[in-house]
Amino acid sequence: MKEKSKEEELQKVVIEVRKCFNRLKTLSGQLLGELGINPSMRGVMESLSAGERMTVPEIAERKGVTRQHIQNIANTLLAQGLIEALDNPAHRRSPHLVLTDRGRDIFRRVREIESLPAKRVAAPIPLASLTRLHALLVELNDSISQETEKGGTDEKPS
Repeated sequence: MKEKSKEEELQKVVIEVRKCFNRLKTLSGQLLGELGINPSMRGVMESLSAGERMTVPEIAERKGVTRQHIQNIANTLLAQGLIEALDNPAHRRSPHLVLTDRGRDIFRRVREIESLPAKRVAAPIPLASLTRLHALLVELNDSISQETEKGGTDEKPS
């Protein structure tokens, strides 16, 4: 019997992570539709929920997506009054974004709506498994980030 390589196992992990992401996105859409927000909007609001002022490029970098993608979402959130743009003395064209009072209220409601399904999803999984999975996903994301910085090549871009 052929021994599995790390690359083959990684491919299986990637497939499962993508399935998980898509299922979470579907569930989020089902749960939050009544609030008038979609899963992408929820993700940006989550980035701002700790009260930290962040720019569009900062949010994009943390999420591993393009600045343009986050800018489109931010524009929608701004139009709905869920976030506001504050002056950024360090960069005139990249304001700090923060949740408005309404945005904080909506995001609090998001957490409430998500709590029961989260309890049901977590119930059959041992805490130690969830803890280890978190650690492994952090390791995987760090490794992917290092590869992304190199542009997927053997050399760092100049």
